[in-house]
Amino acid sequence: MNLFYILMFLSMWTMGVVLLVFNRKANLWISLTLLTGGMASFAFSIHLTIIPFIVPRGWLSPVLSFFLYELSVAAMTVYFYLFPFTACMGALWLGAVRSTKRRALISVLLFIPAVLVWGHHYRNEPWASFEISHFRIWAGLYFLLSFVLYGIAFKREKEFYTKKNKKRVGVIFTLGTLFAFVTDFLGFRSLTMREWSFELESNGAWKYNVIVVLGLVAVIIFYLVKNGFMGIKLRIEREKMDVSMRALTMGVSILNHSIKNEIQKINYLTEKTTGYIHSGQSDKSLQSMEQIHSVTAHLLDMVGRIKDKADDIVLSETQVGIKEIISAVLQPMQPLLESRSIRVAVTQEEDGELICDTMHLKETLSNLVQNAVDAMDTEGGTLTLRTVRAKRYFIIEVADTGCGIPKDQLGKIFEPFYTTKKNPYNHGLGLSYCMSVMRKHGGKLTIASAESERGTTVMLHFPIQRFVVPSELNIYTPSTPVIRSINRF
Repeated sequence: MNLFYILMFLSMWTMGVVLLVFNRKANLWISLTLLTGGMASFAFSIHLTIIPFIVPRGWLSPVLSFFLYELSVAAMTVYFYLFPFTACMGALWLGAVRSTKRRALISVLLFIPAVLVWGHHYRNEPWASFEISHFRIWAGLYFLLSFVLYGIAFKREKEFYTKKNKKRVGVIFTLGTLFAFVTDFLGFRSLTMREWSFELESNGAWKYNVIVVLGLVAVIIFYLVKNGFMGIKLRIEREKMDVSMRALTMGVSILNHSIKNEIQKINYLTEKTTGYIHSGQSDKSLQSMEQIHSVTAHLLDMVGRIKDKADDIVLSETQVGIKEIISAVLQPMQPLLESRSIRVAVTQEEDGELICDTMHLKETLSNLVQNAVDAMDTEGGTLTLRTVRAKRYFIIEVADTGCGIPKDQLGKIFEPFYTTKKNPYNHGLGLSYCMSVMRKHGGKLTIASAESERGTTVMLHFPIQRFVVPSELNIYTPSTPVIRSINRF
């Protein structure tokens, strides 16, 4: 069992060094948290593993004995007096405070109590004797502050992948430091280190540290392999690198895809307008021309938003009614829906407004509706748009009765440039773009069902905080939902 203490500090130190080497500027304090957190197991390893190994072999000289003893005491001192501080700094520099100058000032201010507490120990207590009650409250305050700062850093982050990464870091380090505080700072009453023995008064909970520490290290390694962790991204870094590399072409590709969709709408509306003119229906032809104007205005807006042909999606958020968004998406597509004999049903279980980028959301819904129409044959079908208010999300569903998606293609449909449509006008960017829009909104896009020959249901999940119920609609309750239905265009 004593060998596990060596494994504890070696795993923590290795992880700290790796984080430091790969991204020193961003990971400095997280690395120091791991390095200082491993000092206790290092000190115990000297006493419980290293000394028992070298003494029988006659390798322990007086000089080596003195060096190892002083090293073990120094390591325990660092653990007790610097580990709480570095844990707090790791949370602070993760992004809890945005200003670098303010972070530096707060760091200096928080370092002062650590120095004062250690100075009190150095002046009034033996070098190798630790009375835990003298710094227990101080350590607890630092750990508590770190928990709060991790929460703030997570709350303030807006970028989807970075927010998930900060959540992982916060949870892992909060659990680790909380357990360390309970077992070592609360569980210990006093510790006196001698050459070569130690007197420890505790409740014995510290013996379980090996399980928790190695478990958390295993979790970190798991995330390194699966998603990435603190800038070392065996997978997520690759994904974000791919996104960066595609940024040079993604803007132009999305623009091309949008132009293709809008031109199709214009073609449908132009044919309809021509028919109205030949039949002498001037009023309907004027209405159709107004719809063409609406489509071209939308396209110009889209062109203006894709800046420099390479920028990532940038949200311009407003508060807009759900009914207004759905109507704006379906109205320009009315001629196409009529020509394909497609029945449209819209159900709003609760009316309200959504805080979102209106243009990008309309474009997303237009893509999904277009995909649904393309999936249904010329004999007609049913297109259903449904909104649902769940506990954590506000959901917009787009369902069709089309051909569905084969299971072997479900894992590829969100990849840029992958398409199941067999024509040169589809570039396979629609769902990739829709996914990017939802991630920027802090939500997600999922395929709820996609059975062959039974249709497809796509769900847009928005964080519930983005859904706003107007005060005049508060009279409605979940037991009396608001239903809106459009039977046929």
